[in-house]
Amino acid sequence: MDIRRNSIITLLTIITISSVASSTPIDSTWDLLYAVENRDGERFLDLLSESVRIQIESSYQSLQDLAVENPNLAETLLRESGSGITTWDLEWMYVEDFISRMLEGVYLSPFDDIISEEASLNGRNADVLFTWNSGYSLSIQFTWEESSWKVTGSPVLEQLF
Repeated sequence: MDIRRNSIITLLTIITISSVASSTPIDSTWDLLYAVENRDGERFLDLLSESVRIQIESSYQSLQDLAVENPNLAETLLRESGSGITTWDLEWMYVEDFISRMLEGVYLSPFDDIISEEASLNGRNADVLFTWNSGYSLSIQFTWEESSWKVTGSPVLEQLF
């Protein structure tokens, strides 16, 4: 029985390692696009580098603090974001919930309209450029962190947060 269990564990480990090793910055960009499309704040955060994630979590905590200290100002900021989030929502929301709601305001052209995917690698960093047939393009910067490609920057990310 132990031999069978050990064989299964070994097989699962090999499958997990090979799936991570085959991930490219382009694959990670697709993962990010699907997280945005599905309004999946938790997956979205998982794809960010630790430093970017900490910045977003810190900003969210500051917003929660502001909602307690100056609810009128926080309400104004939230209204201007167009997210439909209120200061009351901040009382129960986790950062993942907040991101999911913020992603509701992000419009992406259909993925079938993507005409090119380009990645340039420089050591543990990568720049990815996706282009749609409308001429719209999306650039995302990645770094290799925790055995996967993690987002370190993007003009779209800067607009959101």
